[in-house]
Amino acid sequence: MQATLLQSLISGKTAWLQARHVVLAQNVANADTPGFQPRDLAEESFDRLIDRAQRRTTGIELTRTDKQHIPAVGTARLDGDGRRVDGFETAPAGNSVILEEQAEKMQQVQLDHELTTNIYAKMVKLMKTAIGPGT
Repeated sequence: MQATLLQSLISGKTAWLQARHVVLAQNVANADTPGFQPRDLAEESFDRLIDRAQRRTTGIELTRTDKQHIPAVGTARLDGDGRRVDGFETAPAGNSVILEEQAEKMQQVQLDHELTTNIYAKMVKLMKTAIGPGT
């Protein structure tokens, strides 16, 4: 069975959320490390996610049935870019990790993960409904 576009998007989003959670946890773990600068992952644009997800599924290419259609071209990177985050405060030791800020970001990761898993659960329920009784 091959993954649908939605399954591929959900898988990619979940992997990105997991990677971001690890980066944020490392920020918290290094909150007392002198000179440590917090990091975060940049989220991919929606267009790049769709492009990558389409390639990850069956390898089906979009066909232009009319020359006026926009061609499906371009390449997508597999991961979001790591980037330094400028903190609002810097400790005397040069550390700019703000625990409240990291906790807020981790809460957003949790909410996004719940949203993603709810979408997946609804997709599975829809598939079961489409297949019919006895499943």
